[in-house]
Amino acid sequence: MQLARRELIGLLAMVTVWGCATPTPNGKLPLAPAQMSPDSVVLELFFVRFPFGDAAVNDKLWQEIDEQHLPSDLRQRLARNGFRVGLVGGQIPSELSKLLELSDKPAAASEGPAGAKLDEQLTEPSVVHRHLQLRAGRRSEIVASSVYPHLPMLVWESGHVSGRTFDAAQAILAAKSFPQPDGRVRLELVPELYHDQANQHWVGSQGMLRLETSRPKRVFDDLTFSADLSPGNMLVLGSLPNRQGSLGHYYFTENDGPLRQKLLIIRLSQTQHDGLFVPPEPLRLDSE
Repeated sequence: MQLARRELIGLLAMVTVWGCATPTPNGKLPLAPAQMSPDSVVLELFFVRFPFGDAAVNDKLWQEIDEQHLPSDLRQRLARNGFRVGLVGGQIPSELSKLLELSDKPAAASEGPAGAKLDEQLTEPSVVHRHLQLRAGRRSEIVASSVYPHLPMLVWESGHVSGRTFDAAQAILAAKSFPQPDGRVRLELVPELYHDQANQHWVGSQGMLRLETSRPKRVFDDLTFSADLSPGNMLVLGSLPNRQGSLGHYYFTENDGPLRQKLLIIRLSQTQHDGLFVPPEPLRLDSE
């Protein structure tokens, strides 16, 4: 009899515990939303296409963009290689707002890695909107072009112009972010060019060897540039229409039909770092 009573009490206790459980809709567990890493930043990327040589974009738009943010010698190197880079802080210029179609309809959004199938994204519509999350100091890639079967290119470096043709070439911007103590983020971009077919090679690390497959690439260190961005600031990248055949021309044009120019607009959207809130130093007890 006592054994049966104990079993009955245990059964009632289990029913009580189950009955007190909070029901969840559709059988989903009430999990907390995922949090960003403390050193992460989120960028918005806008890829914008427009007719090649369009005066409203190449002239009027750039009058509202700060191109003096970069050192003059770096601006000269970029311009000789067909690049144009500027900063937008505060209110968005009217011409840029029109270009992004902000007054009419939102830009087409597409999730996923910044470099995923960009050749498909750049067909339609004229504005493509993406997100890219970066960890401090860690490399990420922004694919700026589809693959060119043959790319005859002129490069200005070390005071002279040289030419070379790359096969199966694709324009890349290697991106790194560095949160600053004042709450801004320094964004560093390096132009790179992947080319030819992938090959295998051995890589050693910590006494271990592993076989990696990768494509050759040309890194243009002399054209590395960076900008200090506050949340909402934009970095605008484009090409000079009078530098056809240059590196910048291949980054920011496409010719699958009528030749068109492109702009890449990078906006600092979110950061976990806030310069107004600095964690206090840990309390230290001095030994007597």
